[in-house]
Amino acid sequence: MCIISAVMENTLQKVRALSKDLSVVLLLDYYGGLLPEKQRRLVEYYYCDDLSLAEISEAEVITRQGARDAIVRAVKKLHDFEDTIGFAKKSDNVKKLFENYEFDKSDINLEALKKAIQEI
Repeated sequence: MCIISAVMENTLQKVRALSKDLSVVLLLDYYGGLLPEKQRRLVEYYYCDDLSLAEISEAEVITRQGARDAIVRAVKKLHDFEDTIGFAKKSDNVKKLFENYEFDKSDINLEALKKAIQEI
């Protein structure tokens, strides 16, 4: 359990160190389907397509403030989904444990990997 906790904490620190944009894109990959279509589309425009709020507001025929507010709400929802479900964190943990196992095929690493997969 200590190995898993240490790996998870290390992973969380790396995720926190990532730019805000990348973390939102990752969350959008996992939970974008749970957002209303318009919110998902606005977040994709802003974070994936790198459109400005002015470009988004023109394309969607809404105000810049309306685009910004919708994006902020959607990003908050994405973070709430991750806080509740935690699938992105769990998936990242499995990936790291798999990499550890590929490097060192010990029984301890195998058991940690099996346990992490079962938690998903």
